[in-house]
Amino acid sequence: MSLHDRRLYLLFTPTRCATDPWDTLTAALDGGVDLVQWRTAEADHVGFQRCRTTCQRAGVPLIVNDDVMLAVRGRADGAHVGQDDMPADAALRLLGKRWLGVSTHDLPQIARAIAAGADYVGFGPCHPTTTKGYTEGKSLADVEAATIAANSRRVPLFAIGGITATNLPALRMHGVDRIAVSNAILQSADPRRAAEQLRRLL
Repeated sequence: MSLHDRRLYLLFTPTRCATDPWDTLTAALDGGVDLVQWRTAEADHVGFQRCRTTCQRAGVPLIVNDDVMLAVRGRADGAHVGQDDMPADAALRLLGKRWLGVSTHDLPQIARAIAAGADYVGFGPCHPTTTKGYTEGKSLADVEAATIAANSRRVPLFAIGGITATNLPALRMHGVDRIAVSNAILQSADPRRAAEQLRRLL
């Protein structure tokens, strides 16, 4: 399965899970998550290795947030950088053939990320989110414009930010066909069911 075929991207932070994190990850993968990002504020090499092993067993690629060198040394499938992290072109030189994702918040950022060689972009926040502290989300018009811009360059765009099963249908009506989520699955008492529901909506 290529990156273009991935639809449900889980931003996995063990400490944000409502139940056991490894049970949560396994359940989410069983429920249809087909791309995982390792996202921790502090180094946790044991946790990273466990996450990588779990994803490998499920046949799901693992992306490392921010830490490009961990992605390389840890033999992950790629890395993801934000606007204030390592520049995309520098990250790509280190990653080689691994994937690179870039967080974007407007059309010029999308254009720069694609020009630098990003394999996919994240766009948002689509809604307020406690994960990153955003109190306002993008308009549906902004989301639709971002999706059109990425699609025109044949670069996958993952909508991100406060996305739930309740607000996803509106995003789908405006062209979104890939999402990245955290709390919608990690905070669920039934992560598998939460993933399955999102997957059906996609």
